[in-house]
Amino acid sequence: MSERTDSADRFAAWADGVMERLDEQEDLDGRLLHALGRGPSLREDTLTRMAEAVRAAVLGMSPAGCAVAAGVSERLLHNWQRQDPSFAAAMTQARTLARAHAGGTPARLTPATLRILLTGVRRGIPQAAVPSLAGLSVRALLRVRRERPQVEALILAARRAARLKKAGRRGGASYEQRYRLVRIDDAPSED
Repeated sequence: MSERTDSADRFAAWADGVMERLDEQEDLDGRLLHALGRGPSLREDTLTRMAEAVRAAVLGMSPAGCAVAAGVSERLLHNWQRQDPSFAAAMTQARTLARAHAGGTPARLTPATLRILLTGVRRGIPQAAVPSLAGLSVRALLRVRRERPQVEALILAARRAARLKKAGRRGGASYEQRYRLVRIDDAPSED
C-alpha cells in the first residue's frame, strides 16, 4: 500500500469519526430533555432553532446557511422573520454585526462554518450550492479542499453519510425521518 493511500485511509477513518460525533451532538438535546423527564416542546425547539439561525448570521452565513444551521428550510426561516418582528430584528442586527467585523475581508472557513457546510452536504444540498452557505465561492472552497486534506476528507465523509441516509430511506415509508414529534405548549393562562 502506498503512503498516499495509507494517508487517505487514515483521513477517511478520522473524518468518519468526526461525522459520528456531529451526529451525537445533534442527539444531545434529546438526551438532556430525557434526563429532565420531558419530551420536546415546539416552543423550545423553535426558539433553539431561531437562536442557531441568529448565531449563523453573526458568523456571516448566508440566509441558506442560517437555515441549514437552524435545521429548517429557508422558506420557514423567512416565514419566522415575517411573522416575528423581534426575530427579524435579531437577524438584521446579527448580519450588521457580521459585516462590521468582517472589515471587507473575504469569508473564511471557521469550525462553525465548516460544520454548517458539512451539515449541508449531509442533507443533500447540491455541491455547487454548498460554498455559498458560508459566503464562499466555489473556487475558494476548492482551494481549501486542495490545501487541507482533512477538509477534503470531512466533505467526502459527509457525502458518504448523505448517501447512506438516502439509501436507508428508500426501504421505508416516504415520510420517515422527516417529522419530529413535539409537544405543543399550551397558551399561557390569563389570570
